[in-house]
Amino acid sequence: MGFLNDPCLRKATVVFLYCCVLSSFIQSAVGVKSRHFKWDVEYMHWSPDGVENVVMGINGQFPGPTIRARAGDTIQVELTNKLHTEGVVIHWHGIRQFGTPWADGTASISQCAINPGETFVYRFKVDKAGTYFYHGHYGMQRSAGLYGSLIVEVAEGEKEPFQYDGEFNFLLSDWWHKSSHEQEVDISSKPVRWIGEPQTLLINGRGQYNCSLAAHFSNSSVSQCKLRGNEQFAPQILHVHPNKTYRLRIASSTSLASLNLAIGNHKMLVVEADGNYVQPFSVDNMDIYSGESYSVLFTTDQEPSKNYWISVSVRGREPKTPQGLTILNYHPTTASLAAAITATSCAVVG
Repeated sequence: MGFLNDPCLRKATVVFLYCCVLSSFIQSAVGVKSRHFKWDVEYMHWSPDGVENVVMGINGQFPGPTIRARAGDTIQVELTNKLHTEGVVIHWHGIRQFGTPWADGTASISQCAINPGETFVYRFKVDKAGTYFYHGHYGMQRSAGLYGSLIVEVAEGEKEPFQYDGEFNFLLSDWWHKSSHEQEVDISSKPVRWIGEPQTLLINGRGQYNCSLAAHFSNSSVSQCKLRGNEQFAPQILHVHPNKTYRLRIASSTSLASLNLAIGNHKMLVVEADGNYVQPFSVDNMDIYSGESYSVLFTTDQEPSKNYWISVSVRGREPKTPQGLTILNYHPTTASLAAAITATSCAVVG
């Protein structure tokens, strides 16, 4: 402790401690928090679309867990690589890494890949409210399913320039039955071997391959999906109340497909794009490209005795990939998936 005999060092130490205490007090006063997460990344068996495959998951979950924070919060993710033979990194898509470029998660650019068995701590501040997502940024790991949502709400005490009664979150992706490692070999070959169109479009990690949720509403020769509702690939049912306004956050982590999203019989009011508020404008459907994120508002002003499809379909390519579908359910008491599908009366958008 001899250095405290030096008056300059003693004064500097007091100032430093004072600043630390003041900073902590200010953060506490305005509601800023440090949010801690502990993640294990590993391969696991899953059925994203009814065909069992190997996906990359986080803490046994696919897609990865949703992070929710407020503007000004610090996020700390302690990530352990439990893959046996490859490194891993996570990129926080859309997050401005002011002062923390090493946390951006781009392999061999801002950090070295985290080797098997190693742990790396990501620590960064989220300074701007908006809809974002994260994904693997090494090899084909995004195609393997390493992604999740990152939602940043407005800072404590602030308000957004629009109001809504409830909120849902969509993370869109495309899915191949061919493994990501085989895809990587194919597209790296000379001449290149084209991997083909994705087999399925996923909404929050759920899609239906080789069957149709809406077979009895169309002339499709594809058989009707036989679902109980507890399958990993069963579509989500969004339960809503009549005459309310809901916010739908949407982000696309697709590897190839550009998408079009529509809510049957409902208009959408676009209010946010890539973490920026926009002058609201109304659309019947909207195109979403890989890496983009939006927020839309919709009002449940349709016939409440019916349910409605929320659909995503491929835009600008041969439409060989089945639509991704979710059910908008006006009956919060409806328990079974089969009942909701049967009661869904609007045509599938296509």
